[in-house]
Amino acid sequence: MRYFSAMRTIGVLLLPGSRMFDLAVIAEVWAQDRTDSGIGPFTVRVCAPGRRRTRVSPFGEVVATQGLSGLDDCDLVLAPGRDDPLAEVPAAAQTALRRAHRAGATVAGLCSGAFTLGAAGLLDGRPATTHWRDLDALATAAPAADLRRDVLYTEKDGVLTSAGVVGGLDLCLHLVRRDHGADVAARLARRLVMPPVREGGQRQYAEAPLPASASRPSIASTMDWAMTRLADEIGVPDLVEHAGMSPRTFHREFAAATGSTPGRWLLVQRVQHAQRLLETTDLPVARVAERAGLGSAANLRRRLRAEVGVGPDSYRRTFRMPPGGVTVGAWASTSTSS
Repeated sequence: MRYFSAMRTIGVLLLPGSRMFDLAVIAEVWAQDRTDSGIGPFTVRVCAPGRRRTRVSPFGEVVATQGLSGLDDCDLVLAPGRDDPLAEVPAAAQTALRRAHRAGATVAGLCSGAFTLGAAGLLDGRPATTHWRDLDALATAAPAADLRRDVLYTEKDGVLTSAGVVGGLDLCLHLVRRDHGADVAARLARRLVMPPVREGGQRQYAEAPLPASASRPSIASTMDWAMTRLADEIGVPDLVEHAGMSPRTFHREFAAATGSTPGRWLLVQRVQHAQRLLETTDLPVARVAERAGLGSAANLRRRLRAEVGVGPDSYRRTFRMPPGGVTVGAWASTSTSS
């Protein structure tokens, strides 16, 4: 299986009622020239039953470039959401999805695209999510799935699903980060005017729909303050003190603004900073751990394995930025060697 191999050929399953927003997300990440961000170019195939002109939602039509056989040798197959999640998925499309997955392709459903994967049986025994509004319907449509109600995206055995709307973009950026590294994903996120890659386990929606910088300026300024001090021995009590709030209020406000706990957020920032240092510098592992605020090489190894699945030496070999600034590495396996 090649679920973690370099993704160069991207297949898009186009069915009637496919959501234009999801198609645009796919186009922005995979079809645009992003070589200046360190990835690509990619070959994108839009595949539909009969290679026909297909109605998309909320308006317009898209002409497929290939029939369903175009999915056969893709590295990544994406199923956009549809205006009616319970709309019939043609048997030929279900077969094409199963065939692509058996051949080792990563298969992902954006938003209500999870229903398409569920119809093909790809969610059976695997975690899955979708737009919060459709979670109950997905539980009925794919009863063998392990439904995750409050996450941004799920991943197991090369099958991924995402929460609604922007969750699909989070999933795509996660795939870029998985295959090309944290630094490349961060640069692409900046190009897309998106926040840095969000974790799949983060809540689908926060209590405050506005960004922290707009809705809770004290939280945003504390996050900015912490980001410039990752190498220091700061912890959650220091964040609370900087924000000038009581611990209870700070935790509540932080979760409402970010969808994460302060401790978890701080750990993720440190691990991601370590990833960038491994990708872009030749610093010894012990020094990377110090610069990232993780203390020791042993702690860095433990944290990186927990978050990414490999140790720092393996990560660096895979994602080290070569001269010219374009990464070509991707996971060849989930080896835990360091």
